[in-house]
Amino acid sequence: MSEAIQARPRVTAEWLCTRCGVTNRQFVLAGTPVIEDRCVACHAKHLIWPSDRPVRWNSEAK
Repeated sequence: MSEAIQARPRVTAEWLCTRCGVTNRQFVLAGTPVIEDRCVACHAKHLIWPSDRPVRWNSEAK
């Protein structure tokens, strides 16, 4: 039969929109250095990357 597929570990990346201040969350693969996301409220594109705190990530509008 087929082998079991191992799930890659994921973490929650919580970040603040630099335009409107809304808290956003993205479920990403553990070890992701940088990812692009959009704010759920104003739809501004942001680059987000891990911070010293494990859940709260840094963000910068594109």
